[in-house]
Amino acid sequence: MTTCDDSIYIKRTLAGDTAAFSVLVERYQSLVYSMVVRMVRHRQDAEDIAQDVFVKAFSSLGSFRGESRFSTWLCRIAYTSSVSYTRRQRPDRAGIEIEHELDTRPDEADENGQREDRLQQLQQSLNKLSSEDAVLISLYYQHDKSVDEIAPITGLSASNVKVRLHRIRKKLHEEIKLE
Repeated sequence: MTTCDDSIYIKRTLAGDTAAFSVLVERYQSLVYSMVVRMVRHRQDAEDIAQDVFVKAFSSLGSFRGESRFSTWLCRIAYTSSVSYTRRQRPDRAGIEIEHELDTRPDEADENGQREDRLQQLQQSLNKLSSEDAVLISLYYQHDKSVDEIAPITGLSASNVKVRLHRIRKKLHEEIKLE
């Protein structure tokens, strides 16, 4: 999955081949959904927002200048859509549900279950993070985005992303130590 591949499908879509856009949707739907669900913390709303992200991307595809990867541009749309949603959302609805994406199968070599306990502690600590912090961690560790790729998605500077990731890791480490 390369930027070159994406540009081919983007050009075909802009030329009127709307089916070419479905390849991009298929390629990035899990990235967009996992990012959105980390922000809004409600599966049904995340599905609606993720679908809306692709509708927005399709309708504004002509404005994609190719200065960044298509995935970065798409994640930026997902991020701003999620932030808008959480700002409009009622406080009693926030934090009802979150997608659990960590592998919680015990390591066969670990017979006393310590790995499973640590993963459970980590997941509980991740659930306590703000939606913005959870997205930063998710993009960096689960989706292998670099700091330079995360910066335009979130609207933060690269140095600010580095600082926030450091603080989040420190917070998670302290949280897990206490439990």
